[in-house]
Amino acid sequence: CNVDKYDTRKHQSTRVLGDLSFDPVSMAVSGDYIVVGGQRAELAVGKLSEPGTTTVVRSGGSINNFVALDQQPAFGGRRRLRDSAAFTDDGVTNLNITGEQNVPRLLVCNNDHTVRLLALPTLDLLTELRFPTAINYASVSPDGAKMCVVGDSNQVFLFNKNGDSFEKMATMTASNDASFSCDWSQSSEQFAVGSQDGYVTVWDIRSHRQMIQLETFQHGRSRGACRNVKFSPSGSVDLLAFSEHTGYVNIVDTRDYSHRQVLCVATDDNADAGVQSWAASPGIGSQDLQITGLRFSTDSSALFVGLEQSILEYEVDRVGRHSFSSSAVI
Repeated sequence: CNVDKYDTRKHQSTRVLGDLSFDPVSMAVSGDYIVVGGQRAELAVGKLSEPGTTTVVRSGGSINNFVALDQQPAFGGRRRLRDSAAFTDDGVTNLNITGEQNVPRLLVCNNDHTVRLLALPTLDLLTELRFPTAINYASVSPDGAKMCVVGDSNQVFLFNKNGDSFEKMATMTASNDASFSCDWSQSSEQFAVGSQDGYVTVWDIRSHRQMIQLETFQHGRSRGACRNVKFSPSGSVDLLAFSEHTGYVNIVDTRDYSHRQVLCVATDDNADAGVQSWAASPGIGSQDLQITGLRFSTDSSALFVGLEQSILEYEVDRVGRHSFSSSAVI
């Protein structure tokens, strides 16, 4: 298995990790580091500046559902970047790279009920947190002071973060099913959780109260299960995007959560106009396209959607988004 880096401006692909001995199910990139996680707790660490130089270890436990390295618009046209192995944002169930005083850290979420904080590039264990359920995702707030953790239950675990130390702040309830993803707003004041039963729940950290609960376009825990949720990370765009298991991505205006746009991510040659308002009818044959990942660009000018065989880029209309006259942001 290989991992490639794609330059969206030059339209060029470069291999950064090659001949991996496992199939990656999670990925994190920050600064010069790239880390991918596997189903048997494998971790592969490489540098973007040194393609082909890779360290592979077992992190202990089971599936690495998520790995992350934290250092940390209205939409216009869409373009298909390339046919490729689509990226995933979940999986050693999740990876996240974080930075504390310019020292990179790796968060690893695992099916063995743990979140581990590792040093980079040595992968030394710094902190291990244990939970009553398999963990699918963890997100550190942009200000580095808080962390949200979700897993195979409807519980949401909230922590204060101080350097490499974590103190449990609260346990909350999202919907009635397991949760797959969580994310913080750029102000670190709101966080959102996406759940298997098709709900996205948003809290205000200052009151610990739910602000709103949104439902996916297709509803329910099959096609409408929420797999990924992301706030726009910068500027005055103020958007929340969340993907469904198949076919659709929802874009919500977080200024008041009253406006929504739904994107149909059909990729056949006749579906280039697959952008629609929330009330539009589903595109023919598009409902079964599985969505594997979702992320805004760092400047919030684009939204990238990963499918099983391709990656789509949607341009964020940052000028038109301020008026929101037609409920269209992409």
